[in-house]
Amino acid sequence: MEISLLNSDQSVYEVIRVIDGVALFLEDHFDRLVSSVQIRGFQLDMELSEFRQHIAELVRINRIENGNVKFVISEVGTTTQWSFSFISHSYPDSSDYLSGVSVDLLFAERENPTAKIIQNTVRERANQMITDQHLYEVLLVDRHERITEGSRSNVFFVKGNWFYTAPYSMVLAGVTRKKVIECLADLEFTIIEEAVLTSEISTFDGAFLTGTSPRVLPVNRIGEISFQVNNVFVEKLMAGYNLMIDKYLAERQE
Repeated sequence: MEISLLNSDQSVYEVIRVIDGVALFLEDHFDRLVSSVQIRGFQLDMELSEFRQHIAELVRINRIENGNVKFVISEVGTTTQWSFSFISHSYPDSSDYLSGVSVDLLFAERENPTAKIIQNTVRERANQMITDQHLYEVLLVDRHERITEGSRSNVFFVKGNWFYTAPYSMVLAGVTRKKVIECLADLEFTIIEEAVLTSEISTFDGAFLTGTSPRVLPVNRIGEISFQVNNVFVEKLMAGYNLMIDKYLAERQE
């Protein structure tokens, strides 16, 4: 098959983190994949059990127990093609979690933001800005100056024990985002699904990114606006999310 076809703007994809040979939150990733495929109008003739088996086989053949697996599906004419592969990844180090990371704003909107579709134009612009400005990530801003999400992450803003994030309808609702919202509910913190305006950034106590690779990663700067990283509510969330991961892995390694 042509790799270029599987990485075209017409492809749907999903990235799953593998830890100690276990595909993390696989059921949630598969549900999101099915949703994205339906939005795109593809046909996915694969059950969760088969999806899991393909990843297990990939892990076994490559002898890689920790990394990111990318699944891509595309329709070429009347033929559906798909692939599983390990992809390069960059996990934050301990200093990033302690000191936070720098991000900036990119005025760009995704087509079909709720579906995980490859969109090379936005990706290329984001990559260029990240490289040029030595950033960890860029946050996408729509025509109404609302901050929607990161180019490959979701973003939350913090004010006291209130956590703000753009609503589901405006973003690619990541699996980590979903799990973080579950953690926030368990901690009895307030969740506001509302996009933050660029003019409101300085009114918040802090911000953090969520995603397959970063997990829950504090932000120390958005453009010229700096944040204190040591936030007790974010630290409680990070601890709760890490416990959720540990529990999931333990249950599947028994």
